[in-house]
Amino acid sequence: MQKVIDDACNFGRDVLKESSKPRSLVTKLAMKIRNKIFTLKGRTNYFFLRYTAPRSDNLSASEKQVFEVGDWVEVRQMREIAETLDEHGKCNGLYFMPEMEEYCGQRFKIIKKAEKIRLESTGELRKLRTPSYFLDGVYCNGHFQGGCDRLCFHYWRAVWLKRIE
Repeated sequence: MQKVIDDACNFGRDVLKESSKPRSLVTKLAMKIRNKIFTLKGRTNYFFLRYTAPRSDNLSASEKQVFEVGDWVEVRQMREIAETLDEHGKCNGLYFMPEMEEYCGQRFKIIKKAEKIRLESTGELRKLRTPSYFLDGVYCNGHFQGGCDRLCFHYWRAVWLKRIE
């Protein structure tokens, strides 16, 4: 009887052993190269859009917008968002992730206003100078992050969003 119980408790032992195997050097290198290519592609795309897009005066006004939980917003088109990004693909220190591009032009409800974040690397709690927003049903699929499965929320700057009346 004891043997049966031990086998039942250890049914996943092989799966756990297999999932915790370290990746080979070739696999790590291939994933790193893939991620670098996607990053380079994204930055090149943002650079091209930023310098070929006509300038919009309404973007600076929308930067001062403050949204509340429950507001409906539309994510701006990529051409408009590219105007707000620096040479590193950031707006006020926040990356515009390549996965976020698929949500451009779509409408969402704001579910949370983020004003503080905890850095995973150090555990430090930081107050954001410019609030960011989480949108309902908008998650990072990890496609451009090496296949990450965490499903994190994307942080959205107000300048990337338009209020819907």
